[in-house]
Amino acid sequence: MENLSEKTSVKETRMVVGKAGVGTVSTIGEALERCKGIEGPVRITILSGVYRERLAIYQNNLILSGIGDVEIVDGRYAREPDGNGGEIGTFRTATVFINAENVLVENITITNDAGPGEVVGQAVAMYSEGDRVTFKNCRFKGYQDTVCLGPLPEVQKTGLPFCTPQLKVRFEKSRAEFHSCMIEGTIDFIFGGGEGLFHQCEIKSLKRPDDGVGFISAASTPEGQERGLIFEECYITAEEGTGNVYLGRPWRAYGKTVFSRCWMGAHLHPERWDDWDKASNRLTATYVEDRNHYEGDGAFIIPDWITFIEEEEG
Repeated sequence: MENLSEKTSVKETRMVVGKAGVGTVSTIGEALERCKGIEGPVRITILSGVYRERLAIYQNNLILSGIGDVEIVDGRYAREPDGNGGEIGTFRTATVFINAENVLVENITITNDAGPGEVVGQAVAMYSEGDRVTFKNCRFKGYQDTVCLGPLPEVQKTGLPFCTPQLKVRFEKSRAEFHSCMIEGTIDFIFGGGEGLFHQCEIKSLKRPDDGVGFISAASTPEGQERGLIFEECYITAEEGTGNVYLGRPWRAYGKTVFSRCWMGAHLHPERWDDWDKASNRLTATYVEDRNHYEGDGAFIIPDWITFIEEEEG
């Protein structure tokens, strides 16, 4: 994936966001608004602080770079009333929504602080419907459905369409990379149909209020798509007291998930994979565990519907 931070031959448009009058503007939303219509690379530098904002990013060729401790936080939740007698639903809760290509986000924490799913329903921190989106040294904080990588399935399981933020572009491919990031949550907190590479990240399960089981991933990979969610050299950890966490379950039948050369904590459920109470998913979903290191007593079960690759000797 192209790294915008290494471009030197193309002139950048630069803006600085800071508190207390330091910077070009005081909010990230205003900086994005001022960049509308600019085609060349845009770099928005964000000075340290907590920014209580909800962002929709449509700017291509964008670098969003934090200095110091930068947090973007909002608290919308799926059960929030929509003003018409219904609820806003999962995908309009995102603190940061991205519908653009060639975007780099670095050194930023993105948080949805609405609370646990048992109380408020799903609450998304970051939802991407873009392509060639890269995150470096970022943190994603939430509970249920923390990070979503589109595309979404065509319809909900009820047959009704999903309600989402405005999609100005539908990309042929939806690819995202996460490098040296931390992602936390409880249920399906990394999910969707996009191609996601997670490299040397910490994937941290939080303790559920009811002590229920947890689920890290919920892929909805479209049929025929080569890649789904790939975790490579990651650290699969948990908050103290957390147990019985599954590596994943298929949100849709052809979900694809791979954990390769990862360090697996002792909090994982012995079976590690769930079929979402649908046995037919075992015939279509693709789950691979490749040369991982497993903490604990080693008393885990290898389900017959996953591919398990042991560490090669020598």
